[in-house]
Amino acid sequence: MSDALRIAHGAFGRVALLDMDRSLVRHAHHHCHLLIKVEGDDTQFLVGESVAPLTDALAVCVNAWEPHAYVHDPARARTVILALYIEPDWLGEFRPNWAASSGGGFFERSCGEISPRIRALAMDLSAAMVHAPLAKTEHERLLGELMIAVIERFSPWRSVSLREAALAGGVDWRVRRAIRLMQKDPCAAPDVG
Repeated sequence: MSDALRIAHGAFGRVALLDMDRSLVRHAHHHCHLLIKVEGDDTQFLVGESVAPLTDALAVCVNAWEPHAYVHDPARARTVILALYIEPDWLGEFRPNWAASSGGGFFERSCGEISPRIRALAMDLSAAMVHAPLAKTEHERLLGELMIAVIERFSPWRSVSLREAALAGGVDWRVRRAIRLMQKDPCAAPDVG
């Protein structure tokens, strides 16, 4: 059975340390999404129509709203994965054009070779989540450093045009309002009139 060993959430979105031994259905979400193997067997994800390997050396990068699935190979042992679900607005606080992570193409490829710095930061964040689960400030600091390193390595953010950045943030006000209402109280039947 797949388990969430730890979950942290905040303005940044959600970070989960997942112990995976079961497939996960194809889905998509508004976050840009990064998956880094922490320990266990190598594995893979289906991102769009391509297979993206997840190994000690390769991370899986998923753009916002890009369909993806975890396809577990029963011949392999469990895999512990650091899964980052990052809010575009939070990234925009680092650099305004990083808010373009809400659109497609923020990550150029569905997987990429991680640097020693990315590996170290991912392991530090994973360890902090396990050994100091209440250290929210430390988690967010490590996550910020990790995301800066990830984006500088895997995203062509320097070449994002002003037009693309403006369109990425151009969600209709009615949709933004509906999202806010649903986030505030998911069970309510709000008046959207």
